[in-house]
Parts: sequence; structure tokens; C-alpha cells
Amino acid sequence: MKPYRGPPMTLDAAAAAQVRLIVWCHGCGHQVEPDLGQLAEGHSAEMPPVLDWRERLVCSECGGREVDFAMTGTECG
Repeated sequence: MKPYRGPPMTLDAAAAAQVRLIVWCHGCGHQVEPDLGQLAEGHSAEMPPVLDWRERLVCSECGGREVDFAMTGTECG
């Protein structure tokens, strides 16, 4: 398999590709899978690529900024 060499993925492109985004807090362990379509609609077209978006994340449970995420394919079933 060849590595992807295109432009960085944006939230709207991730939503269109039906990618799952799993976000978790290193501080308290809270985990969530946000709806990428809703996130893309709620932000301007100038939203940074998904990888740069991590810098804006704040845990909705504890307010911590030690938040990370993983992207994966669509859910089976």
C-alpha cells in the first residue's frame, strides 16, 4: 500500500469520507466520538487540517488540554 501524499484532510473531507474520529483526554480518560459533519458545519471553510485541529481540543469533562485523537475507517455493521 502506498502512503497518502495528497493535501491534509479537513473536517469536511473527513465527514464526507465517513471517517471516525475518536477523541480522548489523557487527564481524566473521558472519550468521545464527535459527529464530523456537525463539526464541519459549525466551523468556517478555513478550518485547519484535522491534525492541526488537535491544538484546539479541550476535554468537555475536566477542561484539560491533554487531549489526543485517532482517525479510523467507518464503523462496521
